[in-house]
Amino acid sequence: MRVERGQAYAHILLRQALPALADVRERRLAAALVNGVLKQRGTLDYILRRHLRKPLRALPAEARAALRMGAFQLLYLERVPAAAAVNESVRLTKLTSPPHAALVNGVLRRVAAEGWDIAWPDPERQPAEYLSARHSHPEWLARRWLRRWGFEDTEKLCLWNNEPAETWLRANRLRCTPEGLIRALPAEPGGGDAAPGRWSPAAVRLTGLGAPDALAPFQAGLCTVQSESSQLAALLLAPAPGEKVLDACAAPGGKTTHLAELMDNRGEITALDIHAPRLALIERSASRLGLGVVTVRAADARALPPAERGAYDKVLVDAPCSGLGVLRRRADLRWQKDEQVIAALPALQLDILLGAAAAARPGGEVVYAACTVEPEENFAVAKDFIAARPDFQPVPLAPLLPFPCPSPADRRQWEKGMWQILPQTHAMDGFFLAKFRRGGERG
Repeated sequence: MRVERGQAYAHILLRQALPALADVRERRLAAALVNGVLKQRGTLDYILRRHLRKPLRALPAEARAALRMGAFQLLYLERVPAAAAVNESVRLTKLTSPPHAALVNGVLRRVAAEGWDIAWPDPERQPAEYLSARHSHPEWLARRWLRRWGFEDTEKLCLWNNEPAETWLRANRLRCTPEGLIRALPAEPGGGDAAPGRWSPAAVRLTGLGAPDALAPFQAGLCTVQSESSQLAALLLAPAPGEKVLDACAAPGGKTTHLAELMDNRGEITALDIHAPRLALIERSASRLGLGVVTVRAADARALPPAERGAYDKVLVDAPCSGLGVLRRRADLRWQKDEQVIAALPALQLDILLGAAAAARPGGEVVYAACTVEPEENFAVAKDFIAARPDFQPVPLAPLLPFPCPSPADRRQWEKGMWQILPQTHAMDGFFLAKFRRGGERG
């Protein structure tokens, strides 16, 4: 209900609430209910409307939440008995919205009886409406993706986004290897299964885990939580020990600390963020991982002081973006965005990139990263940057990434110094990466 009212983010609320549940099975169920209901809200609402005589929006938030939670358990969770799903939802409604308890009971009993056997939009005549209803994505977003990729790829992406998000760790290379981290994890209560990643040499994938920051290896600074595609940004920047590096949009610090690890904790990293309270997140992560080369500062990368222009060997710009590449990981995000947001972001992204790139010395390098699959925020920003700063040239990616190029289409992007990672193609979070080198020699 707090997420729906726009007052909170689900992943932050879960991080705060899950430790209060002592039983790991309860934590997993709570996370599954919250993330599942938020992800599948579009489909749940479509089904619930078929069994309601009044608009769903006319009900109080408490009744809507109980209906969605009950319907989610009935339709998606095989191990929850139907009677339990209905009875618990009715009990919750009696506590929070008593006049609607009978309605919740009747609607959920009809959902239990009919299940998925309802009329759906025709996927051939109404593809956007079908994808929105059947796979729980906003209709405007389905239309965008259909224009770009067609039905098959769009449906694959929707299905990917609706799967439970895996937990990814990045082994702290200064303290352990991924193999050592994997060996350490099974002994942890509720540690789940661990396996090496496919793309990043430091990545470890966990399944069956509710709170990775409660694990002893995490608390000992052997690892941090970071998705595999996100780990590629620091690998692409490839900072060397002793270099001077600027992380222009650094909070919460996952990429900042990765840069420090790649530098063997030797050199200087200046981590900027416009939101001063978020700088503490970077400092805590660096301290836990044993990294002493990170200095944080509240600042806007669009307006760096003159003394910092041309002062850095490497610059990372992980720009604020729509986040439409990480909908699998952010259950609530799809309902918080619209096309107006996408239209407004590229100008901001370009301004930040131009401001931060001015800090690169002649011969220095810049990486632009964004966790989205929208071309206006990705290729268009990179091309506008090159047009505005012709002294920067794209850097081919093949020598920099630690794996073979996945496809001819990817190779064409890599040769131009860019890569759009697509979940439905590469089986990891959607991400965009571009690298540039400033012309001239070190002064």
